[in-house]
Amino acid sequence: MKPMTLTVKIPASAFTCQVTSAEEIAEGPDPTVPELEVLKHYFGQWDSEITGKPAWKRTESGEWVLNGRFLRQCWSTEAGEGIPKASGITIMTFDVKKKAYLSWSFLAIGSVACNEGVWDSASRTMTWRDRLADTGEAVVTKATFVDEGTNVWSIAETDREGKIVREVAGKNTRRFME
Repeated sequence: MKPMTLTVKIPASAFTCQVTSAEEIAEGPDPTVPELEVLKHYFGQWDSEITGKPAWKRTESGEWVLNGRFLRQCWSTEAGEGIPKASGITIMTFDVKKKAYLSWSFLAIGSVACNEGVWDSASRTMTWRDRLADTGEAVVTKATFVDEGTNVWSIAETDREGKIVREVAGKNTRRFME
């Protein structure tokens, strides 16, 4: 018996999901969730100076997506002395059922971080926490919004015993559009 060749044509659009920027980008946070207003602090274009040896620079861009229910932040660092270029995307929201701020960070190297955040309005500080399941280490990120154009932040990773195994800090400056 001779095999029969069957050709099936499937339109390329069946394999893609295209969202135009007009449909994707929102003007601001969804007004039905007042807690999202806090995430406005991350909105806009930012330049970051990351301290350490050596110091390096990063750019960030935050915009509202999915009807203003999420803030998407894209960032990339410059390569430096012994430090490769890095980039990632962070998605933030407020979960009304959990009554908590949530964020997911996706790094170009393939790692993912899931954080839960708490906003302190008195100090204008967001504290994000993540426990690494495979190692038991904890990662705490603190971002203090000094004013509308300045964000001072730190990331501390501790082992199971609470000893700091990695720290990084920086200062973000918002680029105001004229």
